[in-house]
Order: sequence, then C-alpha cells, then structure tokens
Amino acid sequence: MTGAISSMETIFVQIASYRDKELPRTIESCLERARHPERLSFGICWQYDEATMLDLDSWIDDARFRIETFHYRESRGCCWARHLTNRLYRDETYTLQIDAHMRFAPGWDERCIAMLRSIDHDKPILTTYPSPYRVIDGRDHLTTDRGLQRLKLAKLRRNLTAVQSTIPVEDADKPGKSPLLAAGMIFTLGRFCREVEYDPHLYFEGEEMSLAARAFSWGYNFYYPVEDLLWHQYNHDMPLHWTDHQSTHKSLNREALDRYRRLLLGRHDELGPYGLGPLRTLEAFEAYAGVNFRQRANQPRTPVHFRQVIQMNTRRIPLRDDYLYWVFCLLDEDGDEIYRCDIKDERILRQRTNRVEIDTRLPDRPESYLLWPYSQETGYGPRVVYPLDS
Repeated sequence: MTGAISSMETIFVQIASYRDKELPRTIESCLERARHPERLSFGICWQYDEATMLDLDSWIDDARFRIETFHYRESRGCCWARHLTNRLYRDETYTLQIDAHMRFAPGWDERCIAMLRSIDHDKPILTTYPSPYRVIDGRDHLTTDRGLQRLKLAKLRRNLTAVQSTIPVEDADKPGKSPLLAAGMIFTLGRFCREVEYDPHLYFEGEEMSLAARAFSWGYNFYYPVEDLLWHQYNHDMPLHWTDHQSTHKSLNREALDRYRRLLLGRHDELGPYGLGPLRTLEAFEAYAGVNFRQRANQPRTPVHFRQVIQMNTRRIPLRDDYLYWVFCLLDEDGDEIYRCDIKDERILRQRTNRVEIDTRLPDRPESYLLWPYSQETGYGPRVVYPLDS
C-alpha cells in the first residue's frame, strides 16, 4: 500500500467514552498534536454522567464532530458503543479507533498515514497496546522507554475469550506482522468501518478476538507500529460499565458469549452482517493467529472435592464498619467463577480474621480467589483477585 500522501486524505477518529473524565483531554491532545487537524473528523459515542455532562461543550457545534449522546444508564456496553461510532463514518480515507483516555505524539496523523502506506499489503491495520501514560498532579507523564511492542496471545480460555499481552519487537525498521489486534488502537482504511462493523450484541469479553477473526476474513492483515505515536492510561479510576449495571451486565454477557462461540465454532452464518467475511476462512485465521478454537472449547474439566482453609489477602480491602457482606469466589484457570458465597461473618468484615474454610465439590480445579466487599453507604468496593497459593 505505497504512494504519496494526498492533501485530501482524511482521518475518522472513533471514540467510545463511558463516564470518562479524560475524554476532553484526549480530544485536545488529538487535535493539538495533529499536523492537519482540519482533516480530522470525530465519531463519538458519549455516555455521560452528571460529572461529565458538560465535557463536550467546546465541540458540540464543531462540524468535524458527530456525537451520539446517551446518559450512562442507557448504555449497553463497549461493543454497542463502538458499533454506534462505526455508523458515524462518512467515507473518510482512514480511521483511527481509540479509547477515551489517550495521548498523542506530534504529527501523529501524517506519521500514521506514512507508516500504513509503507506496508506492502492492500488492507493493513496498525495495532498494538500503546505505551502507558499517567496523570500526576494534573500533568501527563508519558512512558517513552518501554520499547516497541507487538501483540501476543497470553491465554485462550475454554470459553474462547483471549488474554492478550505484548512482547518487544525484533525488527523495528518497518511495521511487522502481528497475530492479533488491539481494540484501543486500530489505524487502517476508512472502509473498515463498514466492512467489519462492530456487532452491537457483543458486550466486552471476546471483543478483540472476534474483531480480529472478522477483519482477517475480510482480507485485513495486522502490523505493529514502529513509532510510539499514542499513549494509553491503563490504571485509572473511571467507572466501569459492569459495576454500574449489576442487574443487566450478566445477561448481556451471556448473550454476547453465545454469539461469540457461534462465530468461532462454525455457525457464523447465523450472525448475518456480524459473521465472517467472504475473502478468507476461519481456519486460515486460526493458522495466522496460532489458535485452535474447537480443540480449546472441548478441553475437559477436572472435577474435584476442594477442602481448604484459605488465608485471604485483605490488604487492598478498605477498613469500614458498614460492610453488609463480602463476595467470595473461587475461579478456575480461565478466571471463571466456579464457587461463590457471600461472607457475613463480622470477624471477617471487620478484618479481625482472614480465614475462610471451604469444603465443597467443584466442577474444575480452582486457581485463584476473588474478594469484592459491599458496604451500605458506598456499594461495591474494590474487586481483588489473588492466586490460591499467595
């Protein structure tokens, strides 16, 4: 995909933002660091709350901005929101999909285009997990010494959702092949928004693997960038959809995982426009990404009689005198819940003891445990997970 950069080329920036106080600073960074901000347009699904409801006032009347606006209680999750940003595409040359908490390098727009054009492929995607940034005393601190990274598959769970991570790249002279993609940084041709339109019925789990399989089946290949042009805030205190939507998120996720399994286990034709594309097969994607979905889905479990006294690590649980209960769960190797109880013992809630005794049959061997306190005044507190042997 070589050739000179045209003065008429435009970039469609997609942002799904959920109660995110960083959104206006992300937009400011995107515009201020672009060489040609006049060639940018924005598609934003803005899920606001009372604290953020004025955050987009500066851009509401800006012709470059197309904004779908919802109170956060109306939200149906991440993929639903990204689907709505896809629908705001208006034939721009390129698209950049990001999260609402990002920072940009100077001239990022021209540099992204030049990098994409350097790739000898008709449908390239630049993608990775960007280096982190932190906000300390109101100032941005960008990590610049991590080195270039490409994606890798860290784990494929039995339900076929993936854990992705990164490793240093060996060749930084030109963009190289990546087996997967990262939803928080996708730079590619604008028509991607129509060819691989997000399935609005997915929730969160499975987002990146399903998108990678569908994009590959439409002829796209994935490449890691050879410059740090974006930064991402990984550790933040922004609200999460599944903690706000306790009554609905589990049913949304069940429906989403059913669709996800249909996509990856041979029933993608049932998903209509959100199935696989016409150019390459699922088997070809499995070979490209180094996965075998059917083999992993059929891997047997190991039922056990679990009897153990667990010394819970409670260091990250705040001391309070109004806890109603702590959720305690045992998780299998995939992080799936295989046992749950609500701890109401006052000695534990007041952290006078940290011992809990479990004697039960389980469908699989547990690998970790989860603690999630609930107080009368503030609701759910931090959700912490530790290995059983810690």
